[in-house]
Amino acid sequence: MIELKLDYVLRDMIISALRYALGRRTYITAETSEFIVENKDIIDGRMKQVMLSDLGQYLERRNKGFITDDKCDYEVWENLYNWLSEMEVDE
Repeated sequence: MIELKLDYVLRDMIISALRYALGRRTYITAETSEFIVENKDIIDGRMKQVMLSDLGQYLERRNKGFITDDKCDYEVWENLYNWLSEMEVDE
C-alpha cells in the first residue's frame, strides 16, 4: 500500500476526482463519494467549500434538466452534499 502525503496536491486530486465523476453514469460516482466520506480527515475548509460549490452547481443543473444521469447517481451526490454541509472541519 502506498502511503499518501496529506497535502494541498492530494486535496486537489480528490476535488478533481469529484469533478470528473459528477454527471457520469458509472460506478465511479459511488466510489468517489465513498472515498471522500471514508477519508474525512483529509477535508479542510477550502476543500469543503469547493466541493459544496461543485455539488451545488451539479444539483441545480440536474434539477433543471441540463444533466441526465441516473437517479441513483443523483442520490449519491445529494447525500454527499448534505453530509458535507453538516460536517465540521478544522481550518
